[in-house]
Formats: sequence, C-alpha cells, structure tokens
Amino acid sequence: MKSSLLVFLILITSGLYAQVAINTDGSNPDNSAMLDVKSIDKGLLIPRVALTGTLDVATIASPAISLLIYNTATAGTSPDNVTPGYYYWNGTSWATLANGPWTVNGNDIYANITGNAGIGTTLPDDKLHLFDSTNLRILIETPDNFYAGVRTRNSQREYFMGTIGDRWSVFDNNVGGERISVLPDGNVGISTTTPASSAALDVNSTTKGFLPPRMNTTQRNDISSPVEGLVVYNTDEKALNVFNGTEWSSMKPFPPCGFPVRVNHLASRGVAPVDKSVTYGTVNGIPGEPEKCWITSNLGADQQATAVDDASETSAGWYWQFNRKQGYKHDGVNRIPNTPLINPIYENADWQSSNDPCALELGTGWRIPTYSEWLNVTSFGAWTTFDGPWNSNLKIHLAGALGGYGGGLDSRGGVGVYWSNTQGGTDSGWALYINGIYNYLLNFNIGKGDVYTLRCLRDY
Repeated sequence: MKSSLLVFLILITSGLYAQVAINTDGSNPDNSAMLDVKSIDKGLLIPRVALTGTLDVATIASPAISLLIYNTATAGTSPDNVTPGYYYWNGTSWATLANGPWTVNGNDIYANITGNAGIGTTLPDDKLHLFDSTNLRILIETPDNFYAGVRTRNSQREYFMGTIGDRWSVFDNNVGGERISVLPDGNVGISTTTPASSAALDVNSTTKGFLPPRMNTTQRNDISSPVEGLVVYNTDEKALNVFNGTEWSSMKPFPPCGFPVRVNHLASRGVAPVDKSVTYGTVNGIPGEPEKCWITSNLGADQQATAVDDASETSAGWYWQFNRKQGYKHDGVNRIPNTPLINPIYENADWQSSNDPCALELGTGWRIPTYSEWLNVTSFGAWTTFDGPWNSNLKIHLAGALGGYGGGLDSRGGVGVYWSNTQGGTDSGWALYINGIYNYLLNFNIGKGDVYTLRCLRDY
C-alpha cells in the first residue's frame, strides 16, 4: 500500500511540475530543483562502481560530464590511481569530489588525510606544496599602498616578508623595524630603508662591523676561479686580501711613515725563500724624494746593517733577478732555493707590478724604486762615493750579489747593487751600483739575469 502511494505521488508531482519530489509527506519539489529528495532518517545512495583508474572509460562506457559515482576500488598507478570515494567525470578523467578531511577537491587542488595540501600535485610533501612543470609564481596583491606579503611566526620571533610601499622588505614584528630593504633600482639596505643611491649594498650599524670570510693562505689559494675584486680576510697575514684579476694582493693598513712595518714572510707564496717574520724600519725626508716612505733595511734582511761593509747574511737580505718574484737567500755556503737561474733574460718590459716582491711581501702601495727615483736621491743627496748612501738615513750598504749563472755569493761587504724597476733594454735593467773596493757609485745598466738586492718604497 505504501509503495503504491509513493509511486502515485511521484507520478502526480512530476506530471504537474515537470519536476520530481521523493518524500513521504506529499510536499512539492523546490522550484529550483529537478529532483528533490526529502527524508529525516534515510540518505541518498549513489551508484557504487569499481574504477580501474582516473582514465577508466571501460567500466562505464561514454560517461557524461558530471556523472557521479562512488568508487569502491583501490586501483591504478600514480598519478592516475583511484581510492575509495566520490568521483565525477569532468570530460577527460574521473576527479575526486571529496577526499579525507577536505570537502572540495578537484584536478588542481588536493588535500591528503595528513593535512598536507597540494596545488598541481596529488602528493604534497608539506602543509602547502605547489608544483608546476614549467615556471611557477605566487601572486599576493593588494590595492594602493597597503602591505602585501607573508608573515611567519614561531614561539621566538615573528617576521613579515613582502612589499611595503615601493620596496621589498624583511620586517621584524617583534621590534617593529625593517631588517632588509630592496629598492626599485636594486639597491639593498641592511638595517636602513634608504640605502645610499651610489651603493649597491648599504649596511647601517653603530655597534657592529662587516665580517668577510676568514681563511689562511692555502685556503684562499684553493678558491676556484676567483673573480676580480673578491675580498677575504687572510688569517696568516692578519690583513684583507683582494683578487686583482691576476693574483691576490694584501690590503695591509699603512701606519704613518716612521713607524715599523711587521711582515710575516712565507716561502709558500713563491717570493720569500724561507719563512720568517721581520720588522722593517721606515723613513721619509730623503733628499730628492722627500715625500716617499722607504724601508731602512734590505728586503729580507733581519736587521739594518751595522756598517757600510757589513758582510753578514742577516743584514744583506735576499737577492732577485730582474722582473722575477722569486727571491734567493745565501747563507755563505748554500743558496736557497737552489733552483736553476734564468740567464740571460730577454724581454721588452719593465719590472711588472705582479712580480714586484716589495708589493707582494710588504703589501699594496710598496714597490721597487724607479730609475728616476734612484737618480734623484743620488743627485740631491750628493752621493758620489760608496759611503754616500750609507751616510744617508737609508743606510744602504755593500750587501753583495749572486752570480747570474751559478748563483754563488759575490763580494758581500765589497759591493752593493740595488735594482730599479726600469729596464735599460731587452736584456738589461737599471740599478744603483756602489763599489767599496774602488770607491765609486753610479746608476748602472746591468744584465737582467744577474741577482741583486732590493730596497722598497711607497708614495706616502
């Protein structure tokens, strides 16, 4: 009897309204519904189908767009696999209608039962996982001059990252201050919202400094393909080093002339023949070059000479061939290093700054004197005999030389030859030559392959 009545009501209702109402109280369907099912103790049972995957068109042939089923199977291979749940046909594949705790889920947005959400992926690895097979962007937009960005917070700190006015900013919400600002022109400010227009990076602080990478000489030399202008702090030299495109240079600070210069010589650099620390005196006011600052002992010498004919190794220092950075020590018996010398040397070049032992060992600004500078101090100092340089504040003495072929010690205490950085010809260079045996002095053009001492200066 009840079944007959229900069928009768359905037929009457559908005939009157072209709509269908299924109920037990005889009420009409809602005007907005083609099918209105009403019950207080029963549900709607969707057809249960076992799909083989999201691309399955065999189980239900030619499914209509929006066809709804409940899939009962766990089947298929990712990303086309299916699990039990509601699916609808979107025209190309079966898409989940509901999945776990999320009530709306389609082809592009997915949530799993662990609470992870994915956009563009059905396998989110985190709370929010975005994926695209090409470029991927996220747009956070607000009109006018409002903030637009992301706020992050844990139990310790809260930060905002995003657009403030016309700049991108990292903002510390705990103290209410911008930590990093990037302006439209690309200038970056750290602890300032107004980086200087001439500065690509403006770091502002009254209590902290800038700390570059710290490393020893070996570690510095192991840097692969250093770019020109690269800066590190060398812990061996206790100084900043900068790469000039060819080699590393020391940026040791200059004390005023008259103060000592302390140098840690290391043979590993290919300039000093041995490792040792030396303190060099400095002096200016030398007639002919009064503004220049000179060291008062030879490069590599442990001490200033005690007499014009001081023949000790500790006062002589080291010896060099023209335009070569490797120095040689001679203890009276052995030459260190005992490598073959290049002789003769033919090249059309002055002593290059990249090979200048004064610059490489004492630091940027130090160099070998020019031929003109030796001429000036010789002339204005009235140096005419071997003791003229010795009686000056430079205390230049008869430090000897090494033979250009065998490298043997020659006339230490009898002659002194001090290179300039100026060539005389392709096979010769200018040097200050003093002879204590025959008591004369001259600026002499001598073979580049010979091995002589160095005295260094700087322009301030």
